[in-house]
Amino acid sequence: MSEFSETQAWISGLRGEVDQFMGKLQIPGQTGRYRPCLKGTTVVGEKAALGFSCFALKIVYTLGLWDTLPQSEKQAWLDFIRSYQILDSSTPYHSSFIDPHLLAGIAPLPPEGVRNLLGRWLRGEAKKNPVVNAIKAETKQAIATLAQVDATPTIPFFQFPHQKRDLLKKLESLPWTTPWSAGAQTAILSVFYRSQGPLLKKLDHLMLMAQTSRFLEGVVDKESGSYFRGKRPPRGQLINGAMKVLNALDWLEVPVHYPEKLIDTCLEQGPPAAGCHVVDWIYVVHRCLLQTNHRRAEIQTQCLQIARMIRTHQNADGGFSYQPGKAQHVYYGASISKGLNEGDIHGTCLLTWALSMVIEIVEFDQPDWQVIRP
Repeated sequence: MSEFSETQAWISGLRGEVDQFMGKLQIPGQTGRYRPCLKGTTVVGEKAALGFSCFALKIVYTLGLWDTLPQSEKQAWLDFIRSYQILDSSTPYHSSFIDPHLLAGIAPLPPEGVRNLLGRWLRGEAKKNPVVNAIKAETKQAIATLAQVDATPTIPFFQFPHQKRDLLKKLESLPWTTPWSAGAQTAILSVFYRSQGPLLKKLDHLMLMAQTSRFLEGVVDKESGSYFRGKRPPRGQLINGAMKVLNALDWLEVPVHYPEKLIDTCLEQGPPAAGCHVVDWIYVVHRCLLQTNHRRAEIQTQCLQIARMIRTHQNADGGFSYQPGKAQHVYYGASISKGLNEGDIHGTCLLTWALSMVIEIVEFDQPDWQVIRP
């Protein structure tokens, strides 16, 4: 059997295997609630739920199973995610999505301490605080997940720059010499402008999206096709940073600026085996191939090899682990599992997403699979 046929046969069986794995992770009687793994969960891993629910929905969507669910189950799941949005207008984190059990695992702060931290964040004084970063990331995750299935939060999220000068000040302040971080924060803003902007009547979201797009034109490197300032960063920053910016461009509905150059940069070297590096590399070439056929055959060959690498992440339970043979241990600084040799929900989300893009690139016959927009 050829490598192509063998890989396609393996992927053909994955839909059922991953679906069974997800059924084991689901907590009975609580629609939308999932454990991060089967055996090695910590106390935080058992109690936290928002992020894992988002990962689970993305997995179900990727496998083409979302539309097979009863409408009542879909609604209950969306309501579960929405239940984490803060609706109290007297708090500084009004409209954010917050999982208190995750925050407790990152830093055991009393409610007043959390309020103070978030208040400083809103004034721009606590940008590197892990609790604040987790709230921003989880809010983006929840909103993007809802948008994937054409759903919205209970109320629009509005905690982001509304004026051109504030947006440009924010973008200029980002560390573009380390584009993974800068790109990630730009992607978060782009998700908010694209998904929440139309819900906020007084916000000129189209102007803000255009300003973000124009700014990114100023940090693109014509030689590598990536996005940064200063000297060329290390390869991990180069590719993973490009992934974050291309994610932003996707939400802004703007084409990749130099897709051929970016493909050349990606093909200089394949990705490391860790889950996020694999996904980021595939995402970049996948996005570029939507605009060009440049070196497509080489990318297809590389993607077959990557699919074999991804297969080494699959465990006997049917799920994928973030690292080969080791479930994800930490999530935004909180210990969620003991890192046993088992599948985990984050690794499964990332690697099924990666495979959905491989399917399109290599042109496997798997019509049920769908590519998410992170």
